[in-house]
Amino acid sequence: MQQYLLNKKDLNLNYFHFTDKKNLESIKSNGLVPNIGNNAKNIEKTKKVFFVEGLDNLLILFDCWINALYYIPVIPFIYKLGAFFLRHKWFPNIIGDSYFKALKISKLHQKRAFRKLDKILDYGVLLKLDLEENIDFRYDDKDEIKSRGYIKRHLEICGYSEKYSDLNSNIMDKWNMHTLTDHTVDSKKIMICYLENNSFNLRDIFNYCLQNTKIDLKKVCPELSAYLKYKNFEDV
Repeated sequence: MQQYLLNKKDLNLNYFHFTDKKNLESIKSNGLVPNIGNNAKNIEKTKKVFFVEGLDNLLILFDCWINALYYIPVIPFIYKLGAFFLRHKWFPNIIGDSYFKALKISKLHQKRAFRKLDKILDYGVLLKLDLEENIDFRYDDKDEIKSRGYIKRHLEICGYSEKYSDLNSNIMDKWNMHTLTDHTVDSKKIMICYLENNSFNLRDIFNYCLQNTKIDLKKVCPELSAYLKYKNFEDV
């Protein structure tokens, strides 16, 4: 697999996808195969490869993930029921609101979300994807979650913050982009990212993003800021 040296221009340019380093051999052979991840099985309907545009949007994605992980039940069946009922208008919104409120104040769920992000960062790598518009993806493609009937308030609670999501449109946002349905990203279009110190580790790349971003994380990414405070990151 070819290598790509990250630079500050990547904060707002190019397409990136993170994955566990154990997946690299398969990716070298088969490319990035479209899939529905474990956390999306009850809310996504079609298989795609997800990515972000620019490293700033990688930070935004992590903010959304922490938020979403607060509310995903440990028991898959309960998650499946909730994902089904919450998108129907006849289901009482007060039940969903009470559930979200209870979990939001749960320190156990917050630490669970932080541990999951730790695992992603400590065992992950970042891939640069040489994607072509209208061949690999379309900017006007729909976000399936935004399109499925969930009320705006619940989308915001679960990570679609208005600070970085357009909730008046079903079009995908640049922090949550995807390929065309059932479209594999050829291995020839994939490079593994590294830093000037020759580190390929996603945690180090994450720190590079934090050190160079112009985003006001406390205002735009409060959940990510809470994680950084939890980790005693010096600039938060």
